[in-house]
Amino acid sequence: AGPKPIERASDGELIVTFINHASVLIQMDGVNILTDPIYSKRCSPLSWAGPMRRRPPGINFDDLPPIDYVLVSHNHYDHLDMPTLIRLRDAHRPVFITGLGNAALLKSSRIDSVIEIDWRESTPIKNDLSIIGTPALHHSIRGVSDKNRSLWLGFVIKSRNGNVFFSGDSGYFDGFKAIGEDYGPFRLAFLPIGAYKPRWFMQAFHS
Repeated sequence: AGPKPIERASDGELIVTFINHASVLIQMDGVNILTDPIYSKRCSPLSWAGPMRRRPPGINFDDLPPIDYVLVSHNHYDHLDMPTLIRLRDAHRPVFITGLGNAALLKSSRIDSVIEIDWRESTPIKNDLSIIGTPALHHSIRGVSDKNRSLWLGFVIKSRNGNVFFSGDSGYFDGFKAIGEDYGPFRLAFLPIGAYKPRWFMQAFHS
């Protein structure tokens, strides 16, 4: 793991620390935001089986600064890691922001501070920032009978000092151009990486 981050960025300052996979610590304008955090050893419904972590997180969990908001892009196990979200609830009491239909899953684990948003819907947060849901070319599934019953999305963090874009998982589609036109130019953008082969199958889900 890397060094312990500072507690907060000052107004107008942007500090980003990569943790793993799609987990990023974004510190901007005095607010600390985590995207799709996963600290479990496996991204799986089972603790003893499934894809296992190859490298430790870039920040130790106990070294995280106070977390104000957690953005959860969709319900796949490598993005919505319930054990990690429960740890964050207990240690930091953040607000969780996610797509429509995901609050019930979080609340089933007693994560009650949840805001659901739709594509292009905005919710204000601290220090004059706001979070906007953005379309993505992906899907959702967590069990055997819930395919596409909750929303997948990306997020724009809107700031007077410049916007930041986190796309979540997405294949390439014309929506990226529209997002850039509507909310750009971006100070920084986090775009999906990997799980893109074979192209005949993955191009509809990952860039």
